[in-house]
Amino acid sequence: MIILIGASSGIGRELIRELIKIDDVLATYNKKKIIIKIKSKNKKLLIKKLDISSEKNIKNFITKNSKILKKIILINLATISVDKLIYNLNFNDIKKTFLINSFSNILFTKYLINKMIKDNYGRFIFFNSTRASRGDIGISLYSTSKSILKPLSKCIAKELGRFNITSNVISLGYFDSPLLNNIDKKIKNKLLEQIPSKKIGKVRNISNMIKTIIKSDYVNAGEIKIDGGI
Repeated sequence: MIILIGASSGIGRELIRELIKIDDVLATYNKKKIIIKIKSKNKKLLIKKLDISSEKNIKNFITKNSKILKKIILINLATISVDKLIYNLNFNDIKKTFLINSFSNILFTKYLINKMIKDNYGRFIFFNSTRASRGDIGISLYSTSKSILKPLSKCIAKELGRFNITSNVISLGYFDSPLLNNIDKKIKNKLLEQIPSKKIGKVRNISNMIKTIIKSDYVNAGEIKIDGGI
C-alpha cells in the first residue's frame, strides 16, 4: 500500500496516476479536495482528508486504516512555505511550518514502524527541494524545517535497515506544475538559465525515481537530487 500524503497538488495528482500502476494508493489532502478519474482494474485508490499538523490526527489515521496497511510505502509530499523575511516572522508561522515540514515526517515514521517491522518491508520517501537546501531570501523557515529530513532519513536507515526498511530523501528542482506554469514568462526564463539541462522537470522524472526506490532494497539513506543539475 502506497500512502501518498499531500496529494492534492498538481504533482501529487500526476503521481497518483503513476503510482496506481504499482500498488494500491491511499492519498490524502487537507483543504483542496482531490478530484481525479483513474482506470485501474487491479489496484484501488482511496482518497481521505487529513490534517497532518496534529499528532492525534496522524495516529488516528494510521489506526483507522491499519487493516489495509500492508507492505507500506510512505511518500510525504506535504509542504508549507511562509515567504517572509526573518524579522517579520511570528511564532505561529514557525509552529505551523515545522508541524508540516518537520514533525509530520517524524510522527508518520514513529507510528508506521511497528507495522513495517512486522511485514519485514517498508519504504520512507521524504521530499526536500534544491531551493530549500541552498537557502534564499524570505524562505528561512522553509529551509530550516526541511533541513531535518536528511539526518532523519539516515537515522531511520541505520535503525531499521535490518528489517528491509529503507529511507530516502528526494530533492526537487523546478517542475512542470500549475504553480510554475502560472508565473511570468520572464521569471520562468530566468529559472531556466540556472538549470544546466535547460529544461523544466517532468513528473515522470519523479515517479521513475520513486519506482526505483520502491523496487530496490539497497538504495538507502540517500538524498537524491532531481533538479537538472542546479
